[in-house]
Amino acid sequence: MKLITKTIFYYLLMCVPLILIAFSASYFLIKRAVNENLNEEIWNKKRKAETLIDSFKEPKEVFFSIDNLSSIKIDSTNGTGYKYKYLFKMDPEEGEQIWYWQLKSYYKSKGVNYLVTITEPKFENDDLIESLSQMLLLTIAFLIFSFFILNWIISRTLWRPFYKTIHALNIYDVKRGEALQLDKVKIKEFRQLNETLEEVTAKIRNDYKNIKEFTENASHETQTPLAVIKARLDLLLQSPNLKENDMKQLEVIEQSVAKLSSLNKALLLLAKIENNQFKEVEEVDLEAVINKTLLVYEDMISLKNIKVKRINKGSACMKINSLLADILISNLVQNAVRHNEANGSINIEIYPHSLVIANTGDPLTVDKEKIFERFRKNDGSKESLGLGLAIVKSILNAYNYKCNYEYLNGFHTFVLEF
Repeated sequence: MKLITKTIFYYLLMCVPLILIAFSASYFLIKRAVNENLNEEIWNKKRKAETLIDSFKEPKEVFFSIDNLSSIKIDSTNGTGYKYKYLFKMDPEEGEQIWYWQLKSYYKSKGVNYLVTITEPKFENDDLIESLSQMLLLTIAFLIFSFFILNWIISRTLWRPFYKTIHALNIYDVKRGEALQLDKVKIKEFRQLNETLEEVTAKIRNDYKNIKEFTENASHETQTPLAVIKARLDLLLQSPNLKENDMKQLEVIEQSVAKLSSLNKALLLLAKIENNQFKEVEEVDLEAVINKTLLVYEDMISLKNIKVKRINKGSACMKINSLLADILISNLVQNAVRHNEANGSINIEIYPHSLVIANTGDPLTVDKEKIFERFRKNDGSKESLGLGLAIVKSILNAYNYKCNYEYLNGFHTFVLEF
């Protein structure tokens, strides 16, 4: 949930009970004011009736309405005081109950006691209360809606620098070696955030640059002594004075040097890929690359008596550096051959936007999610460096392509999507 949405949600949780309390209080205040106004109106009519009684020259009774609900009558009980009460009566025309508010008051004039009855219908006041309540409710609803709209607009405006910072971080790539440039904002907290991020990314960029230079220099400088060692070993192996045991020891050393040299080259290649040093991109025909690669590994395929089955379901062209395309396919084919079984199979399926390379073999002994990690080996093979699939993943990541792995029907299946 976004911060703005959550903030508005909390505002809503706080506002609803407050609004209900305010509406209830307003409703009762309106009702009280209307009822007081009705009482005042009835009381004024009572006083006018008393004035009328004082003007009588002789005692008499007066009716103010056709329904005889408001009247002046002569009282023989000598009653005193006044009393309000509710009264309801059926309306024959409307067929519904009508509520009235009635005042009965006793008044004595010229020795004669009168009962003054003033009755007013409640529906007019109830309609007034209902109308005022509806208006109040609509006003509150409009204010709530306006509040949330304005709050949303203001929040988006205030938080715009934050979202711009997030966007800048999302597109920032430390590999480009460029400094992170963030806007100068007036809001203190966002300004501090931007300054902190610029300082942190500057440190990360500097550390990355140092590690990159160290990796490149170390890998490059290591090649020379390795080449010297290999050359000296070749000379020693040609010496006629070597004993059989010495010869075996030198062969082991030569194999280790060769493996170290391959490892160094693989790590240097990974560093170059991640540093985006292969910038030339072109349309590469994968079928041609696959044919060329299969020729390279023809002897290994024949030695294991592996059957290669190719299915072409369209022309597959990948936008990639041609050298990296060769390395990509070579590593996948080499992986399929090296980890295959004797008399096994390799299936290669070419589609317009994908490539499938599958080989027979025993199930993995490691988690399939980790096979693309560096130095991750399934069978602990001494021949494998554990970097082939890591290089494949690194090349594909450089171009935002995907590689998925599944073990299906006895086949290790790699699916490239591009």
